Amino acid sequence: MMEAVLTFQLARDEQIDEFLELMRQEAADYVHPTLEKLGWSWEEFIQRARGVGWVFCIYYAGKKVGAYWIEERERVVHLHGIVIAPSYQGQGIGTQVLKHLMEQYQGRIDAIELGVHTSNVRARALYERLGFRIVKVLPDVGFYIMQCPLKAASEANQHQQKAL
Repeated sequence: MMEAVLTFQLARDEQIDEFLELMRQEAADYVHPTLEKLGWSWEEFIQRARGVGWVFCIYYAGKKVGAYWIEERERVVHLHGIVIAPSYQGQGIGTQVLKHLMEQYQGRIDAIELGVHTSNVRARALYERLGFRIVKVLPDVGFYIMQCPLKAASEANQHQQKAL
């Protein structure tokens, strides 16, 4: 599949709400149980999304197809969440977002970090293909914390391109 040209734009308040609602729908199996284990209400989660880091909308051919939420933590960028609209999933958009973040932060931070629910085998496989490795297991909430060192990510992408 040919990669789509994506653009990214800082989300407005109502777009953050749309992102969170899509996240709530797409990850219903584990979002609420995780918040419950953390002792957070949905409203507290919304306030955190509005107050910590940045949410960006993802556009394909001018149409909003998803969003992601990141936070810079010293030498690591943490990806709190990425959601792609169901009709656009499986088309390489998530891969492109991660590659975009790797390029954007190359030379400025040490790694990109994210959490993936243990039940989300498809996402974990994608992250591993892109150079992410499990660095911590959070059994109480059912998440793996994965990191991709940016030097390794750059080398993995170069190796992958040479193989093609």
